[in-house]
Amino acid sequence: MPSSTLATQLTDLANQRADALDRLIYSDYRQYAEPIGPLVILEDQTFALTLWALADLLNTAPAESEAEKPSGGVLVRMRSFAAAHELRALVEKEAAEALPYLRIAGLSQAGHTNYSTLALADFLEANNYQGNTAIGRLSKSHGALADWATDFSSVAGENAMLVLGGNTKHMSHTFNETLGKSFKSVRGLRGKGKRRCLLAGEPRPGQTSPVQASPPQKGELVAHGGVFSGARADRGGRLLAQCALEYLREHRSALTVLDFGCGNGSVSLDLLTGGATGAISRVIATDIDADAVRSARANLAAFPQVEVTWDDAAAGLEAGSVDLVLLNPPFHEGTRVDLTLVQPLLDAALRVLKPGGTLLLVHNSHARYRGEVEARFKKVEQVARDKTFTVLRAE
Repeated sequence: MPSSTLATQLTDLANQRADALDRLIYSDYRQYAEPIGPLVILEDQTFALTLWALADLLNTAPAESEAEKPSGGVLVRMRSFAAAHELRALVEKEAAEALPYLRIAGLSQAGHTNYSTLALADFLEANNYQGNTAIGRLSKSHGALADWATDFSSVAGENAMLVLGGNTKHMSHTFNETLGKSFKSVRGLRGKGKRRCLLAGEPRPGQTSPVQASPPQKGELVAHGGVFSGARADRGGRLLAQCALEYLREHRSALTVLDFGCGNGSVSLDLLTGGATGAISRVIATDIDADAVRSARANLAAFPQVEVTWDDAAAGLEAGSVDLVLLNPPFHEGTRVDLTLVQPLLDAALRVLKPGGTLLLVHNSHARYRGEVEARFKKVEQVARDKTFTVLRAE
């Protein structure tokens, strides 16, 4: 297919998927940035930014020589395992000839997980990045925003610039301050409706990637990017770990444990340092979030019986392969409470548990999850409760 035709196809698809914020981000990028080399895209929720960028890249191919390929590519970093694979599958299905120009952090060109490129800086260095511009949606997490700013500026160098857009009501000057730790110039661009972009440029000298170079010290936790709970143990997770330790001391047999939605790995860490290691043969800590996986891999690196995986609802695990599932499910989608998020996780827990296996689930007591658990498990009981959290045991 001629490059111009493929570019038109990609543009049409992007226009179908784009929302108002996508259009503002891409418009401001074209108006205010002076891009050099490949474009980096961060958290492309609708995939429209990526599709437009691929179309622009393909439009640079000389019309008289279809054999001559455009240089560079489009580099995309998504925290969600599911979103990364969905983006790749979309391009492969709708415009397969554009796939060689797409690079996705954490994935090989064949679509397999590549843990060495989960961090933005590692991803850019692995692709010999020679550009200067990144665009995307403004993260609500200051940890993620700081991670992007330091990683990108450390690789892109003195000409690095970021164009990040968001809903004005969720934006405050603290976002400028976070970006300002890595960039001398941070300013709001002209907004449109309820949306606005920030433009960050002029990186501060001496920017280095915050990627952990050595394992954490005893009692410390490492947090990368926007991982939930940061560098501390979540209170619900701590209660869940206490209940799991009691369970393991009762059983005293070599069990396979799934830390499902592991976050920074603190629950697994409590298990492995809590005196019940004799009851554990293997721990699988898994999360859909790349920043969580990076954090857990750092915090659990000293334990050879632990495998940390980037996955969606434990899909990579065989059915009936786990003795004990530990689950601290999310109940927010962005800023919105969504109690249905637990449903696919419970389905997955039921699938991976061996016959006679056990689920321990902690939840905020106001979230009425017991009915969802009882719909899937024969025996459900409350084993712990404090002022905030409840732990259910299901078999």
